[in-house]
Formats: sequence, structure tokens, C-alpha cells
Amino acid sequence: MNYYLAEACQNTFILFDCLPVSEVDEPFLLKAHRCLEEEGRDDALILVGGRTQQDAFYARMIVLGQDGALGEFCGNGARACSAYLFRQYPQFQKFFLITPWGAHPLARYGEDIYSIKLPPARFEGNKKFIVQCPENLKNFFYAEMIEPHLIVQEKMSDEMLLSIGKELNQRRDIFPLGINVNAWHVLEEGTLYVKTYERGVQRLTRSCGSGSICCAAFYKSRGSVRIIAPGGEMEVILQEDGVELKGPASID
Repeated sequence: MNYYLAEACQNTFILFDCLPVSEVDEPFLLKAHRCLEEEGRDDALILVGGRTQQDAFYARMIVLGQDGALGEFCGNGARACSAYLFRQYPQFQKFFLITPWGAHPLARYGEDIYSIKLPPARFEGNKKFIVQCPENLKNFFYAEMIEPHLIVQEKMSDEMLLSIGKELNQRRDIFPLGINVNAWHVLEEGTLYVKTYERGVQRLTRSCGSGSICCAAFYKSRGSVRIIAPGGEMEVILQEDGVELKGPASID
């Protein structure tokens, strides 16, 4: 199978261009998962449903995790797809990525900096992802940026975050599809440090775009927030009508 290697803030991906088709079947997903395991990357990104409208190109991103399950979304993966689309299809002026929340514009800012604009983060519980918040996690808050997250404002060791993430992802009675866990704290005004346990990978990852948006939106309602993660830096721009996730991404 042909695929590309991609990276965004040291989240690593394999990317499949299946844009001529609207869906991929189970045998394809099994082969893609084997490729993902062989490469040792975080997720597989599969672009499908390519279509044009005037000078714009639309595509849908399927996210396949190391655990073999399909994810709802991936913020860093979206920027990796943006890097791929802008490089491979320069004849188009605009690109949109289709998610369960709609069609979202992609943008390129100079060398290897890309973004996606999304609706505001949601903080109300969603029964699809969370039945109830565990009693022993009173300081954790549910947040959703297409992907489900539990966020906590706390300096936390890697060992503790890993332990909490593993424990919570075994509680399918509470989190039927698993849960991402983000620990964050303020480094200085307008700058947050965020680290993540990801449900699809079942371990700590170097960064998390959707989780960074959730933490930034919990921290403040408007303006720009600088995100520092173990894998690099991102910018979350909070606006009245949505949020833009901006940061590095590349295709090998």
C-alpha cells in the first residue's frame, strides 16, 4: 500500500490518499492498520471523498488509531492533511476538511505552518462519550472538540498521567469509546503547557491539537493562547464564532 509519512508537533502519522472514493472498506482498514503498526506511528490518516466547488477542494479525514479503532477527529492530523493537500493540489486556492461538525477551512502560513478553523469547544456532557464523571476526579472537566477529553489544570508527572489515562480507558461503563486526558498549567500569561494521554494510541503522545483547544478555551474565552507541548508549540486563536488551531506540520 502506498502512503506518506507525516508529522505535526511530533505527533506522527501515515497518510493515505483515497480521495477518489467516498469510503474505504474493512479489508483496507485492516491493511492500513498493519502499515501503521509496522511504521510505529501514532495514527493513520485516510483522506476520502475529494470533491471540488469552484476554486475550493473538499475532503474528509478518517482517523485510524493504534488500537484499531476509528477516531472522531485529530487536530494535529488535520494540519498534516492540510500540509498534504496544499502540496499535492496547488491548482486549488482553498481547502476544507469535512468532520462530524461540518466543513472547516484550512490555511497555510509560510513555511510548514498550517491551520484549521473549527467551531467553539463544548463543555456539556455528551452521552456518546461520557456516562458520568468518576467520583474520584472532581477537578477534571469534560470538554469536546469533536474528540472527547477530560482536562485538568494541574502539574502532573508523566507517570501519574499515564496511570490515570490507562485506568479511565478501561472504564467502558463510564467512557464507552475511551477518553483523552489532558493535564495543563499556566506557564505565563497567555501560555499554557499541555500534555496528553490519547485514547486511540493508549499512551502519552507528544502533543494533542484538539485537547490543546479544549484547555485554551477553558483558560480564556477570547484571544490567542500559546500552547507548549512536549512535541512543540501551537497557537490557539479563540474567536466569537470559533477557534483556529495553528502550528507546524510536514509531509515526508
